[in-house]
Amino acid sequence: MTASEEVLDRGLSADIADFIRGPHGHEIGDMIDRLSPVGNCAIFGGLARDFAREGRDAFKSDVDIVVHGLPGVLDALLSQMSGRRNQFGGYRLEYGRFDFDIWPLQMTWAARVGHVKVRSLTDLARTTFFDCDAVLFDCRTLEISRSDRFWTSIGQGIVDINLEPNPNYIGTLVRTLRILFDKKQKLAPRLARYLARGVEGSRKDIMDYAARDRRPIGSATEIDLGNALVSWRAKALEEVVCHEFPTPINI
Repeated sequence: MTASEEVLDRGLSADIADFIRGPHGHEIGDMIDRLSPVGNCAIFGGLARDFAREGRDAFKSDVDIVVHGLPGVLDALLSQMSGRRNQFGGYRLEYGRFDFDIWPLQMTWAARVGHVKVRSLTDLARTTFFDCDAVLFDCRTLEISRSDRFWTSIGQGIVDINLEPNPNYIGTLVRTLRILFDKKQKLAPRLARYLARGVEGSRKDIMDYAARDRRPIGSATEIDLGNALVSWRAKALEEVVCHEFPTPINI
């Protein structure tokens, strides 16, 4: 960790801590208070990523909270709070102005299927598909944990793969397209290859998923998206930018 990254970590931590106890995010702090008797909590992924990338005003995602406690105790509490169980072993619920996804540490998908050994909240940084999501805020210590590439990804606007196996292949391809066309981020070579293979083999599934999601990718209509996916592989080399690979690579 460099000195500049330590400064960035401290700034991000202070911003999140202030937000969840302030007038615009106090429901998140309230939720943490309700969950903390079960075990230590971490705000994982999207909130910290958006705060790091563009500041708190850019945050429009759900709030992901992971609890290091007994799953049965957490189940009982979230059931009382009218949480809806999801397919990944966690719960989804609305509280105040925010939608929350909450799950016990042990049910983290990458840990449950054996891809990553997860013993503490800090291990979560090794479980995300995208490197820009590999960040968490420990609600007890107020410390930031993240992947080694997190600040590089945020600072350079280049997204890469952190852990390739994931439980939602088509959804991940769609999200990669949103990163490329909506967020205007660049793809590192490994992620570009992953997307190119997916577009080549799963174009119809990608289009169907995007249609069900009712959120257009960029400004594309369904026909435009189909044409874009057909031509994307040919254009991929122009989109790939990574300081570690200054010359084009074949995909």
